[in-house]
Amino acid sequence: MGFLKNQMMKQLEAAKVSVSEERLDELEAQGYDVSEYRNALNAKKAEQEEKVRTLRGNHQNPTDLKKLEPYVETPRSTETPFFKAVAGKAPFFGKSKWRARYSEGPIVYEAVLDCPDEALAPPTDDGGYHCITLYAIDSGHARDEAWLQRVMTALRDMRDWKRDTPEDCMEVVDMMRNKDNEGDWRSGWLGQSIAEGAQAYYHKAVVFQKDLPNGFIPDNYILPKVCTSIPQKAGHVPLVSVIPPVFYM
Repeated sequence: MGFLKNQMMKQLEAAKVSVSEERLDELEAQGYDVSEYRNALNAKKAEQEEKVRTLRGNHQNPTDLKKLEPYVETPRSTETPFFKAVAGKAPFFGKSKWRARYSEGPIVYEAVLDCPDEALAPPTDDGGYHCITLYAIDSGHARDEAWLQRVMTALRDMRDWKRDTPEDCMEVVDMMRNKDNEGDWRSGWLGQSIAEGAQAYYHKAVVFQKDLPNGFIPDNYILPKVCTSIPQKAGHVPLVSVIPPVFYM
């Protein structure tokens, strides 16, 4: 037992700042003293939080979602610059369905729950970022910024082990903790333990710099979209289209 314990502590020492909070909880329950490693992990988290605060403070990126109010009511005109910018060129076939999707699709606010640090500052090259995002498709929450901010705060606190994670939020929180896993493309519906009745969809998205105001994530972490497909059957997922930043800057 002593040999195994020594081996375990050597492994912990080698991975002092990368071991997860969950793993430390497991080891602590088995009788190991993990206080040193927990302190190292907490220091790492504090360093990351300070880095994000510094990035946000040095690179402010305000937007004005009220500028989208003229385009909220549907069906919206197909002759406006807004429609043409969002919908793009009409397809050769299926013009009527295409026109309906973009003229009748509601505007929804997509929250960036988690993203790479480099997405919080002006870009140095062209490309995109893997982000964990969420948006509501029901009319009561689709453009409720206060609700989105509550959900973002709650999920980030769960990600950082500042509060317990309900069973129905385990998946999205795990995605946030492992956002750099390029093979993880899970998606789902936000658990009602924090959804407040909203029908909110989360997924991993590739967010391109050209679709971001000034090329990086705005201060409020919200990217407005047009929802072009609302699921009518179980197992179906919603679809959204980018609103160019020029319309809300």
